[in-house]
Amino acid sequence: MKQYVIIGVGSFGSNLAITLAELGNEVLVIDMNRKKIDQIKDKVTHAVIADATDKDVLSEFVKDSVDAVIVGLGDNMEANILTTLHLKDLKVKRIIAKAMSEEHMKILRAIGVTDIIYPEKDVAIRLAKELTDPNLIEHIPLAPEYSIATIASPDKFVGKTLKELQLRNKYNVEVIAVKDVLSDSFHLIPDANFRIPYDSALLIIGEKSNVDKLRF
Repeated sequence: MKQYVIIGVGSFGSNLAITLAELGNEVLVIDMNRKKIDQIKDKVTHAVIADATDKDVLSEFVKDSVDAVIVGLGDNMEANILTTLHLKDLKVKRIIAKAMSEEHMKILRAIGVTDIIYPEKDVAIRLAKELTDPNLIEHIPLAPEYSIATIASPDKFVGKTLKELQLRNKYNVEVIAVKDVLSDSFHLIPDANFRIPYDSALLIIGEKSNVDKLRF
């Protein structure tokens, strides 16, 4: 069981906390708003009314052994930054901070935060990619230069073997699985003689630039 602390239970923080708890994790939420804590206390492991900008208070509830602390204070940049600084002083091994603007992201990076989420921008970018390339079902970033993507198998691929398609030679990507959309089953690490079926999707991995070129 992993342990997470969520500071700030607005819409983002509460949804994250509840989902993490439903997935079997130990979740502590901290917020100054009693009403918000009352609404979520029965859905997470622990819920505390406290001011996370107070380092002494924060150190009482947050230990450096937790797997991650997520700072979801979305309406107060000063509180967000101050809380994040305290967490760094407390040697928390992973801090995930929510940013409210590009300037906020720059400040968080400047104080050494590497895990930054900017929900409005992230959702907008993902939607733009899906609208631009409707065959791109899912995109998972790995290292900066690599990614995994799931793409709907184009009609011209159906019935052909992976050997015939030569995706490695043409696009420098590897097919690591083929999903049968109708049965929701997977063919993991298909061999060269595997034929692409109707109503399927390809899970591919490669350098991001090459994956991006594979648009049909």
